[in-house]
Amino acid sequence: MPVGIEVALFKVSSLLPSHSPKEIDQAASHLPAPLIIPRTEHNISRKHIDADALSVLYRLHKKGYIAYLVGGSVRDLLLGRRPKDFDISTSATPEEVRRLFRNSRIIGRRFRLVQVFFPGNKIVEVSTFRSLAEAEQEQTLVADNHYGTPAEDAWRRDLTINALFYNIADFSIVDYVGGMADLKNGLIRAVGEADLRFHQDPVRILRALRHAARTGFALTAETEGAVIARQGELAVCPDSRIRDELMRDLLGGACAPWLSLGRQYGTLFVLFPALAQAYGPADSPAFMRAQELMARHDASKHREEFLALAALLWPVLENSICRQQMGRNAWMLAVREELGNLLNHGGFGRRLLDRLCRAATPIYYFYGVYPKLPQRLRQKAYFADACMLAEFLGFDLANQLPSGRGRGHHKKAQPSDLAPGAVVGGAPA
Repeated sequence: MPVGIEVALFKVSSLLPSHSPKEIDQAASHLPAPLIIPRTEHNISRKHIDADALSVLYRLHKKGYIAYLVGGSVRDLLLGRRPKDFDISTSATPEEVRRLFRNSRIIGRRFRLVQVFFPGNKIVEVSTFRSLAEAEQEQTLVADNHYGTPAEDAWRRDLTINALFYNIADFSIVDYVGGMADLKNGLIRAVGEADLRFHQDPVRILRALRHAARTGFALTAETEGAVIARQGELAVCPDSRIRDELMRDLLGGACAPWLSLGRQYGTLFVLFPALAQAYGPADSPAFMRAQELMARHDASKHREEFLALAALLWPVLENSICRQQMGRNAWMLAVREELGNLLNHGGFGRRLLDRLCRAATPIYYFYGVYPKLPQRLRQKAYFADACMLAEFLGFDLANQLPSGRGRGHHKKAQPSDLAPGAVVGGAPA
């Protein structure tokens, strides 16, 4: 990263959140000019950008506003990947964007943005450039939004590789924070002073590990040190935020490398202290089993939340409960209690835990504690989920049940009968 950018990032980040908006505005006025990468020197083509997102960009630009494609979409396009979402930032206020697009609505309280609706339930989100001074207001809800410049917006973001902008005006990349260099060098770097940024919002730690897992990039020394130093502060974050971030990790297609990074830095055990004994040792069979299950989940085209939790937690149950000789009801109560203890985060909610526990009911019969699978399992509402979980764990529930005849007979479950995300034939669907 160029020295001028690095020094400026430190100066601005060190002002947040203890200084006045006036002091922050003065610092922001001295931000260095961005690095502009012309179209001939990068690989983003408009044919790879969603057509509806392009139409929003073009209309904003035509009306005289600055309009950038921002965030993860730019990062993914530069890496040759298909972005999941195409987000836009602009100099237009939410009210101005709303007037330009009749098919839109303004959402949010502390910081408002506009959702533009398109056929097929598609939504393109448009935000106004955020101000550095707005960080002063993050602890309280305010009626007025404090908007800023593209430079300020870039410096507010979490990681340098997520702070790159694509300018529809000339198809260039706008880089205020050295993100292009970090992309080329395979580095995950916090914007600004990592220790301070992670202290201000510890959830940024999870995002740093997520993008390291998804890209295979390495954390910079400063970012790595801040992860280790500040990860204990995740305990003060709301359960709901932790849950949302974890589900992005578990369903994002890179949960196996995420698990390895979480153990390497200890973040996994900050989030799930009860996993430390089973997954902590370097030669842990339970950890190897969890990696196997997570890799299987990553390879699946359809990913389910309850299967993601099973990949994370089931190896502990296999060691502690599954092979114990006990009655079915006692076994199921023990499974439910142990899963609840392992999760230890209220943000996951009872519904998700109940779904996993119901799906786990027939798994009891595969651990040598019951001689025969009962035919009545086919009649249970959770049978499809149970088949998915059984196949995921390496069992064949549907084809080991007796076919049944006469009253109460139900046909053998076929792959087409299973819910999306089912694993059939011993391999991910």
